[in-house]
Formats: sequence, structure tokens, C-alpha cells
Amino acid sequence: MTNWRVVDIIKTSADFLEKKGVPDARLDAEILLGHILNKNRLELYLFFDRPMGKNEMDIYRDYIKRRGTREPLQHIVGETGFMNLTLKTTSAALIPRPETEVLVERVLTLNVKPGARILDIGTGSGCIAIALAQSLVDVNVLGIDISREALVLARENAARNDTEVVFQETDILTSLPKIDERFNLVVSNPPYIATRERDQLQAEVAKFDPEIALFVGDDGLSFYHRFADILPDILLPGGQFLFEFGGSPQESSVLNIFMEKGFHDLEIIQDYNGDPRIIAGKYLP
Repeated sequence: MTNWRVVDIIKTSADFLEKKGVPDARLDAEILLGHILNKNRLELYLFFDRPMGKNEMDIYRDYIKRRGTREPLQHIVGETGFMNLTLKTTSAALIPRPETEVLVERVLTLNVKPGARILDIGTGSGCIAIALAQSLVDVNVLGIDISREALVLARENAARNDTEVVFQETDILTSLPKIDERFNLVVSNPPYIATRERDQLQAEVAKFDPEIALFVGDDGLSFYHRFADILPDILLPGGQFLFEFGGSPQESSVLNIFMEKGFHDLEIIQDYNGDPRIIAGKYLP
């Protein structure tokens, strides 16, 4: 077939992606085509008989081939949505996920006052730090990460969303951030997957997300032990924290870590699927 129409190319591409084991194959085929044609999915349905140009087909074939290797959709189109932001996505950092939006949404329900100092540990793409800096009034946000490549991406995302965030290279497992004052709030979506669980991950995650942002130790709990130890050194009295964790298998362990260290007002927050996803608490010396 030499004169491909939108309706033809979507069906053929969806069939190809499905054979490659891609979840939501037709949805991805539509999103990739819409990205090339600068149309949303509804608009594609209104142009099903539109013929595809050669340059459009060449680009689309490349996109579908890449998606067939299980390269994430967000890497192919180069961006993703998070809260009210559009963020650049690369292999330098985790792709922002809906579960992490729950953390940001919960922070926005807190009484975070103007002038508050917020620390985002393992900032990655900068999604949490940027969303909080943009949504809260006159706050000072510091995002730290061990990865220089991730920090380059985070700074670019802050700039493209016209949001002021300070970023700093720090390995939180071995040192503390360079700061003059303590924080009112500490947040993090840290690595929490045990190394032995690598084979259980989707190919999109295991092959394309940076390992340093995924895996930690034999039980996935290293960061929570570290956080419980250092929070008294970086949080102001009465300061709060919210940390994402790996769902039901880690819930009791994470909760016990912070209970044993004497933190107050501990709460487990569920994600959109009803799974335990975030631990929140307060430092009261």
C-alpha cells in the first residue's frame, strides 16, 4: 500500500505493537501519530481518511519501531505531563508518574506558609520540586540528586516552566546537602526497588529508566533508614516529611522505621489505585 491513510496506519501499527507485547498498543499508536500530526486523539478520529505524507510516514515508522523495542512513549515524544506542567523526559531520570502526583497534591493541602523552605531529595526530572515551587506562594525549594545528568534535566525543566528552583549535586546516603537553614518540609520519591526484583519490572522500566533511580540494596529500604536518621538534622522542629515507597510489600517496614525513631503524626497515604504509596509524618523533638 502506497497511499497510507490515518485509519490504516493506526490499525497496522497497533497490531505490530501488540505483537511486541506493548501495553495499550492502539492508544500508543494514536498518541505517537497525533504527536507527528499535531493533533489530539479526538482530532485523529475526525481525519481518519487523511493521507499520510512520506516524511510523516518515515518519522512515524521510526517512532513505532522504537516503541516496539519497549522504549517508553515519553522518551519518544520527548515530554510528559505532570500536574499542570509539561516536562522534558530523557533516560537521565525517571519518567514522572501519577503516583508521585499524589504526593504533590497532599503537600498542597498542608498549611505551607510563604517563605517555607522545601527539600526534594532525589529530584530526578525536577517534577516534585518544580510543581511545588510553582503551586505554593513564595517558597524556597532545593532539589538534590546524585546524578549530574538528572540535574541538567531538572534545571532545563525548571527553565521551560519558568519556575525558580535551586538544584544541588548531593549523595544523600553519604552526606547532607549544603544548607544555611533547616527545612520546613522534606519530600522524596527515592529508589525503593530491591535489586533482586529487577526481572519483575516492565521492559520500559528495566531497560530505559536509570538504574540508580530504581534499585537499592536487598530490601529497597536503605533510603528510609537514612531519612529517619538525618531528618532531625535537616528539618525544623514541627517540620513535615512525605516519602513515596513501594506499595503494600513495604508499608509495614517503612512505617516501623519512622515509628522506632519517634516521629509523630505518621500516616500512610494511598495512591489513585488505592494502594499504600506515601508515608507522611512530623518531626517533634
